[in-house]
Amino acid sequence: MNGNIHDSRGRGTARHGLALVATLMLGLTALTTDASGAGQRGSYFALKGGIYSSSAEFDLDNIDVETTFAGDTDTGFAGEIAFGHYFMPSFALELGIGYFKSKGVFTSELETLSDLDFHVIPVIVSAKVFVPLGPICPYGEFGLGAYFSEFNVSDYANTFDGTTTFGVHAGAGLNINVSSSVFMGVESRYVWDDPSFGDQQIDLNGDNYSLNGFELNGFTTTVVLGLGF
Repeated sequence: MNGNIHDSRGRGTARHGLALVATLMLGLTALTTDASGAGQRGSYFALKGGIYSSSAEFDLDNIDVETTFAGDTDTGFAGEIAFGHYFMPSFALELGIGYFKSKGVFTSELETLSDLDFHVIPVIVSAKVFVPLGPICPYGEFGLGAYFSEFNVSDYANTFDGTTTFGVHAGAGLNINVSSSVFMGVESRYVWDDPSFGDQQIDLNGDNYSLNGFELNGFTTTVVLGLGF
């Protein structure tokens, strides 16, 4: 029940944020003139900022007795710096380095622990296919990434560095060309990745736990500000 509540809150926050940003972007199109070339030729640099909403749950299993903390995550921050190049008006490759984080909540029949969080640095490559419609340019994307993960239990002085893992992502977005060199937009993508923490153990009140089933699967939804050159 608790996991379902957190999942629905996260998805609701992501949907509301995306709807608000999309409304602002569509309103901006009424102010644009003939700016169809801003993000459809040459190269571009983009800054992205928004939210990460996890759709995964995970467990802490006691290695000595049959005790398990079931965990889920709250909505957190996501950001990225990206560089892309158009090989044709409808196709570009993009290289990005980002950061996203979230806080985990573990519950059991005896207690609730809410001081668990994780930080991820993704380095990703995305192929983007655009549909140029004048100043408005929707697109879809698919890509691969390397994910550097860290998991923290702050009150118990536990910090765990995950091994570098590789995942995939897919998404869609909408760019609006504000001028011949500036564009704004909104982008949402889904990430699939399963980081590994090896044999590292978490010490909670003298009991050792192993981290199982931890996944980064979830949505990132960001506002985009780009500069074409």
